[in-house]
Amino acid sequence: CAPGGERPSRLEAPTMEGEVRERTESEAMTTAFTASEARAMVAGGKWKELVRSFEALASSTNTGVHDKNGNPVHPLDVLAYYFLALYRLRENEKIGRTIEGLASWIAGPTSDGGSPGEQVEPAAPFLLLWVHASYKLLNKGTQDEGLSRMYELLERCRALRSSYQEKLQFDVGSADVTPICDLEQCAPGAANTASLVAAWDRRHKTCACALACHHCHLKQFRPALRILSELTSSSQDREYGALLAHVLLQLGDVRSASKVAEGMARPAGEGGGSDALSGNLDGLLAFARDDFQGCLPKFEKASREAPGKAGVHARNNLAVGHMFSRDLHVSIKILENELSGDRTRALRRPLVLNLCSMYELASTKCEESKRTLHAWLLKNASDDFDGETTRLQKLPSQPGTTATTA
Repeated sequence: CAPGGERPSRLEAPTMEGEVRERTESEAMTTAFTASEARAMVAGGKWKELVRSFEALASSTNTGVHDKNGNPVHPLDVLAYYFLALYRLRENEKIGRTIEGLASWIAGPTSDGGSPGEQVEPAAPFLLLWVHASYKLLNKGTQDEGLSRMYELLERCRALRSSYQEKLQFDVGSADVTPICDLEQCAPGAANTASLVAAWDRRHKTCACALACHHCHLKQFRPALRILSELTSSSQDREYGALLAHVLLQLGDVRSASKVAEGMARPAGEGGGSDALSGNLDGLLAFARDDFQGCLPKFEKASREAPGKAGVHARNNLAVGHMFSRDLHVSIKILENELSGDRTRALRRPLVLNLCSMYELASTKCEESKRTLHAWLLKNASDDFDGETTRLQKLPSQPGTTATTA
């Protein structure tokens, strides 16, 4: 009910399937599920528990995701966490059944009809815009529609960024940037213009990188190169140059990738060209030239210098370099140490996939090693980790898990 208004004694509520019935106020208050509880589940990788908690709330109060007019009936941050969990668990069919009913509300008006070019901040948190656009990319039958939606979202982010940039010219005292969460709706006046420019610039780049990666997955390298070239020319972030070089290497264009790497090298006054990002890329260039011994010191240096996830990438590359140098025991040891050292960063599908490939090459008893790894993953990985990555022919069912096959 509106603040200060009379509280209605009976409320209309849709079920998860969209059916509407009346429920009493006391029924509506029997169960609660808060954003703070959802955040705690996300931090622990308990995506399935998050989904169960939200759907238990919807079932106990006989509410769904939206009402008969297509408007959300739950707090937006809680709803965003629910769809994030479905997305991480690859529950695309369930996403489609629920989020499409919110499509009109998610789209919303893009302009208030005022000044030309001025955009309206979406009513939905950005995470809902993202899931609505991108989940269709994950199914072969809906990829074309997913690409269309993602390009529309890319343009919407670009338009909002431009609108706020224009407004910032006349917004005195709006220089401080405060991060804006993608899972929460930004209330009018809650963030200054500089923060909104930064948020929509980041979101625009996120959409652009996602589109480039998807085009690469489809072997559509030309649009991926176009997108990354635009990002590289318009941003000082050197990671976009590294992504551009990676795509060129997939095409086998080592010469062009080398030129990109040269352009990324820092001047001597800025720490030299041997930083972790350039070091990792130099290692990849050496690997692409079949210089497997030459790539190892570059990956080693990058793995020592790179923080966080970048270090995981470098050590994964270092392990692959040792594998191609016919030193499988060293490569296996590197990845096993990485998994045991920090599982929150190391539990990535490429790393586990590479480790399983190394087990297969190193021993005829690889199934035993992979079963040990799989049991460890069941204990330590978050709910959204793909158990089929271990490529076991037959996996035993365990409580709370589903048996998978290769």
